[in-house]
Amino acid sequence: MEKFELVDKNGNGTGKILSKEELNNKENILEGYYMPVVGIVILNDNNEVMLQKRSRFKKSNPGKWGICGGKIDLGETALEAGIRETYEEIGIKFNKEDFTEISRTTAGKGHYTVYCIRNNVDIDKCKIQEEEVECLKYFSIKEIENIENEGFEWLDGLKNFITNKI
Repeated sequence: MEKFELVDKNGNGTGKILSKEELNNKENILEGYYMPVVGIVILNDNNEVMLQKRSRFKKSNPGKWGICGGKIDLGETALEAGIRETYEEIGIKFNKEDFTEISRTTAGKGHYTVYCIRNNVDIDKCKIQEEEVECLKYFSIKEIENIENEGFEWLDGLKNFITNKI
């Protein structure tokens, strides 16, 4: 049974553990508690971001563009979860030391930690998890700003990362 530890607004563990089934009812996440979620931004040398189009059969945000990521399992760090989720979703395995944290935000019932990795991943060599992902595509920052979508709160952090790393 999958279990998750809720965190506070700063991303610190609270000791409050919920099962996957309990998380299906958002009312089980009380005020001041948040579900920890991780995202992984894959940035190529042209400063384009790899986005995945979520499966149209997903319960949340079907058919929307986003980054690799998901819930952080009990006992995992955010970065470990990001590496696991990326491998599950697109079949690419990365090393921890290649990542930079670019943002932490709290929105609704979630606490989101987003990491960035600079890597020229060849989309044609990815093995997508079809129940999660329909396709992969690289987008420029400008294109991302113009996509009608949700969940790009990490974009300012990415811009800062690019500005400070180039």
